[in-house]
Amino acid sequence: MNKFQVIEHAKNYLDMLAAGTDPISKELIPDDSVVSKPQLKKCFQFVSAVLQEVLQNNGLVLPDAEDANTQAPATVPVTVNGSNYELVRKKAAFCMTQEQKNEVLISRLPITPNEFLKNVNRTVNTADMEKLSIKSVNAWLKSNGYIAEGKMPTVINKTVWNPTRLAQQIGFIEMDVPDANTGEMKQQLMYSSQAQQFLLAHMEEIAAVGK
Repeated sequence: MNKFQVIEHAKNYLDMLAAGTDPISKELIPDDSVVSKPQLKKCFQFVSAVLQEVLQNNGLVLPDAEDANTQAPATVPVTVNGSNYELVRKKAAFCMTQEQKNEVLISRLPITPNEFLKNVNRTVNTADMEKLSIKSVNAWLKSNGYIAEGKMPTVINKTVWNPTRLAQQIGFIEMDVPDANTGEMKQQLMYSSQAQQFLLAHMEEIAAVGK
């Protein structure tokens, strides 16, 4: 196996441990086992997420969008006729140039919507501009018939977005992943490389939803 295959294999082991399953025997791990402790499960999930980022970014762990951009102050102090005021600094609406689109990292592996948003927001100056939000992306996908709302029957009942047949044809898929809070296996909407490129091609329309 090459390095990426070894990393993916290790990540799968960590995912199974976090979900309470022995990765060797495929049997449930007893509740009194040391690896069943909640603190260790959270560690498994964290390391798995780091390995996932390494796989997606061709061996790199990139800084979060918040770290990549210097945050501008929310208010600007001004003095008028000897009196001090705080003017609220309003950010510009999200937008992208073609050059910025070309800089967005396209993961060769399917990624979650939030991971895609991180890759997009890293390429723009979020200190002066609003970030692209999952609300805008989902609203555009729903209005164009690419996703449908559903309910996930887990311990914590959640609203989920399911790809329609139209979306599946362009790389929007569902994968079983462990829930970060409960450890339950759940279906997660994922963007393949084809879906990521599709969204970038329609970024102006998506951004217009949030304005």
